[in-house]
Amino acid sequence: MAGIAKGNPANVSIDSHGYVHLRIVNRDGTYTASEIFSTDLMGYGTYHWWIQGGIDNMDKSTVLGLFPYGPVRHIGKDAEDELDIEFSKWNNTLCKGACNADFTFYPATGNVALGPTERDFEINLKGGTLTTARLVWTPTSVTGTIMSGLQPIGTTANVLKTWTFAPTDPKARIPQQPMPTGMNLWCFKVLPTSDQEVILRNFQFVPQ
Repeated sequence: MAGIAKGNPANVSIDSHGYVHLRIVNRDGTYTASEIFSTDLMGYGTYHWWIQGGIDNMDKSTVLGLFPYGPVRHIGKDAEDELDIEFSKWNNTLCKGACNADFTFYPATGNVALGPTERDFEINLKGGTLTTARLVWTPTSVTGTIMSGLQPIGTTANVLKTWTFAPTDPKARIPQQPMPTGMNLWCFKVLPTSDQEVILRNFQFVPQ
C-alpha cells in the first residue's frame, strides 16, 4: 500500500455497531497501516462517508484516504483513474504546513501526462470529532464536499470546504469507468509518534 508502513489486515476491524476501524499500530517497534477496497465496481454517483476522529489534527505523517481507484483492478495505471478525498498534513509540506486536507482528481485511462488537478485547504473541527465527506462523480464533473458533523446523504450543511472540478475536456481529465472504492490510513514519508485510529461510521454509494 501507499507510504512507508506496510499494510496489516489486523489493523482493520468492525465493531458491534458495524463501524469500520482503520489503525496505524506499533507492534514490537514496527508500524503497520491499514487499507480496504470494495469488491464492487462503482461508477458515477454519490460517495458519502461518516468519519469519527480528530482528522483535522492527526500526526503530521498520517493520511486518511477515501477514493475510487481503478489501478487496483487494472483499470488505468498509477496516476490515472483515481478521485481522492484526503486528510493529512503531509509531513507539514502541504501549503507550507498550513493545510490538512485536499481533493485530488486524476485523469482517465491513457491521459496520465495531463497530471492530477488538486485543491489543498485547511479544515477546523473546533474540537469536534465527527465529519462528513462526500464525492459526487458525473461524466463531466467531480465535486468534493467536507462538512462538520454527520450529515445525511442528500443534505448539505455545516460545509467546511466544497469544490467542483468541471473541465472543458472531461473525457480526458475525469475517469470514465466504474472502479473499486478504497479507504486507507497510512504513513507519508515518516512514521507517526504514536498509534493512530480513524473510525468510518458509515459509507453509502448512490449511483447516478
